[in-house]
Amino acid sequence: MSRRTLLSAEQRMRLFGIRTEASEMAKHYVLSAEDLALIRAKRRSGNRLGFAVELCLLRHPGQGLGFGEHPPEAMIAFVARQLNVSPTAFSDYALRDQTRREHAVELQKLLGVRSFRLADWRACLQVGANAAWATDRGEPIAQAMLAHLRAERVLVPAAAVLERIGLAARVRARKRVFQTLAEGLTDAAREALENLLMFDSALRRSRFAWLRDFAESPAPSNMRGLLDRLEYVRGLGIDAAHAKRIHPVRLGRLVAEAAVMTVQHIADLEPARRTAILVAQTADLEPRLADATLAMFEKYIGSLFSKAQNRDERRFQATKRDVAKALLLFRRTIAALKQAQETGEDGVAVVDREVGRGPGLLCASQLSAVAGFAVPAVPANERHQGTVRMIPGALRRSAGSTRRAHLITARVYRGIPLLGRTPKSWSVIRRFELTNAAERLIRLSPDLSISRGSKRMTVFRVAGVSGSQR
Repeated sequence: MSRRTLLSAEQRMRLFGIRTEASEMAKHYVLSAEDLALIRAKRRSGNRLGFAVELCLLRHPGQGLGFGEHPPEAMIAFVARQLNVSPTAFSDYALRDQTRREHAVELQKLLGVRSFRLADWRACLQVGANAAWATDRGEPIAQAMLAHLRAERVLVPAAAVLERIGLAARVRARKRVFQTLAEGLTDAAREALENLLMFDSALRRSRFAWLRDFAESPAPSNMRGLLDRLEYVRGLGIDAAHAKRIHPVRLGRLVAEAAVMTVQHIADLEPARRTAILVAQTADLEPRLADATLAMFEKYIGSLFSKAQNRDERRFQATKRDVAKALLLFRRTIAALKQAQETGEDGVAVVDREVGRGPGLLCASQLSAVAGFAVPAVPANERHQGTVRMIPGALRRSAGSTRRAHLITARVYRGIPLLGRTPKSWSVIRRFELTNAAERLIRLSPDLSISRGSKRMTVFRVAGVSGSQR
């Protein structure tokens, strides 16, 4: 079994490798006048080149030159050109390890750096854990530890050492996240979360699977299903503020993990991680269900309007023949009235003689039927009873939802007066009350409730202002 690593080979090269790109070498390996004066104090060209290479490597990546290590030829050539020596002189320097060690001690004193110690190991663990609070990605964790070591002027240890520290820091950060999400939960809340994973015979599946699996097509039954789920989630007592104790990226990661896990997989997790995932998923479900509920409500009302408009259009098309007959009758009537005006006769008599009363009476009944299409459509007269039955639940459960949900609800309320004759249980709600309530909802008061009385009825209570009307 391969050992777990924090970094990929590419990331390891990017953080700990010796860069050979011209821009990177110009950034890290250009020698100053002071550097050149110090280097020229060495006697042999090989020692001068080796000393300069060690100096450059201590500055970046910060590890110096190890025993038997041979930097890339491009880097050696870049340094050699600044010293006006041949790059092949470095092979003589690599033969004597004692010279390398003496130069390393001299350069550490010159640069004010020291070797990596146990205290630095502990400090890197804390720094890595703080970085891992926001992410599981290895590169940001390693970058944070490298930045700390360079700020403290500590030699960077081998990549494998820093990776082991980073892995331990990531584990510590995960445990800290799990503990933070579990803090403050009552015994009843913990038991309710655990019960989510239990099989429910009434649902024929677990509550957790039921909460995550909901239909999205706009229909009254699906709407009621969403409302039931939303009410159940809010009954658990896990709000979004509880989940905001951890970093948003971490929260998103937990939600994403829960989304791809089965109920059996979650149940097999260690208790701390299982509780954290359930808390994160529950806190995420509430706003998602609220938005989905009110969005479906809006879509359903919109579909009723569309169906009513299409139905009226079909009915109007069926009356085209009657409209044509009525227009011909109008033309004959206008011609008769014009004739009466020219001859000075009585207009009614001329119309009665030229057109006749029979066709006019028949046309009147046809026009009455056609004229109904000039009035704006009253959609869903056949189905408004089922639609309005959903409204009390939607109002009661929409409290505390997002701004988008409130605005959707406000638009829906404006359409309620067009749903036809209101059922008996809602007969006391007047149209202007619904319009006023919609305007108040746009002001986005989080305190939204509904109650029903007899003669007097408080339809909405928003920001402490009663919406009751006489």
